[in-house]
Amino acid sequence: MPTFGEPLYASPMQFLLLASCLVLAAGCASSQVTADCPSRIAEVDIPESSSQIAMRQGDMAWGPCPPVLPAECQMAILEGDPRSESLFTVRFRTSAPFVLTPHSHPRHERVTILEGRVGVGFGDELVRDEISWFGPGDYYVNAKGSHHFVVVDAPALLQITGVGPWQVNYVDNE
Repeated sequence: MPTFGEPLYASPMQFLLLASCLVLAAGCASSQVTADCPSRIAEVDIPESSSQIAMRQGDMAWGPCPPVLPAECQMAILEGDPRSESLFTVRFRTSAPFVLTPHSHPRHERVTILEGRVGVGFGDELVRDEISWFGPGDYYVNAKGSHHFVVVDAPALLQITGVGPWQVNYVDNE
């Protein structure tokens, strides 16, 4: 990660990629809805009488994960609704090991590991030798449409932020 004053890119290709992203973002921020610029994403409403949304870990309402996920999983919604086209943040916790076979998502998936270890690999087949392991404090973004798999060998807690609707599209069903 660059420090203040260092360039955000290391090569001309990285500079072009960064510049392209900035141009697209600026155009989308000031323009109309097109195939390249999706409509503005709804943010969670914060009542006018409030300054923040806050949730203490002990107050989170945990329930079963959606049926497309392993039964060992529980989910708490921190903000938004992962079923609607809006910003959301959820937490997933597991009490036992599980495997999420190769799948993709229609939008980028931002993941922070809070407890335990989570392994992620890419491709249409689960290959344990190709897993990258992430631990507490680690963060990654899976690109929309990328085929990936997830392995959790022990209890874990992770947080996902994204734009809904959040979906799991299994490779063997595509």
